[in-house]
Amino acid sequence: MRRSIVSWLLVLVAALLLSSCFDSREEVWINADASGAARITITLPAVATRLNGGEAGVKKMIGDYLSESPQFSSYIVKSEQTADGLEFDVIVTFDNVMELRKLSESPAAKKLPSGSASFMGKTHVEFEKLNVNFKRSVELSKAVPGAIFMPRSQLAGHTITTIIHLPLAATSHNAHTVSEGGRTLTWETPLATAFLGPVETTFIMPLPIPWSTIIMVTTLLVSLSVFLIYYFLRRKKARSTKA
Repeated sequence: MRRSIVSWLLVLVAALLLSSCFDSREEVWINADASGAARITITLPAVATRLNGGEAGVKKMIGDYLSESPQFSSYIVKSEQTADGLEFDVIVTFDNVMELRKLSESPAAKKLPSGSASFMGKTHVEFEKLNVNFKRSVELSKAVPGAIFMPRSQLAGHTITTIIHLPLAATSHNAHTVSEGGRTLTWETPLATAFLGPVETTFIMPLPIPWSTIIMVTTLLVSLSVFLIYYFLRRKKARSTKA
């Protein structure tokens, strides 16, 4: 669940227009079978996109990255002119959210600008008993040295928002707001705060075990076992009778 697409776009801003500001929003939906979708929206200054082939050039670069990342089963890239610059809207689907952990190791990731690893952050996912423990740390200050000295007035009003929709309610988290009975977690970090230190995203969720399927399969197996025992006992009895 690394911040792959957003990371790439943030690197573009940092490398080409350090004095500019941006807003980003990523929303992820995770299903019980580990499939899901994500929508990433980010607004970039128009001058930053012009330095990379304009709107069409940036869309192509995003499309190339996604097409070379087999972890995504489908994707859509849209763009729109706004008063603040160019807004890019990226929608992706995936079959296994755990495979997204490997995005940083893909050939496509190696083509990203230097510093992208800091924007992607460090993600750690572990299974502890019947729980999923998720931790991610993103350090924008390492990718943009000197960003801490940006004028506060220039950073004011800009945020980095992350929303994660889980199949089950989280039992522990550091989200700023919670809804849907604990299944939707939201982190909204001011850009000025994000440049001061690591942005931490953590939650613990019970494994979405499909108990109905397990019961059905278990019932079938027990029924099969009973049938086999009955079948062999009848054959044994029949042989004994003939003897």
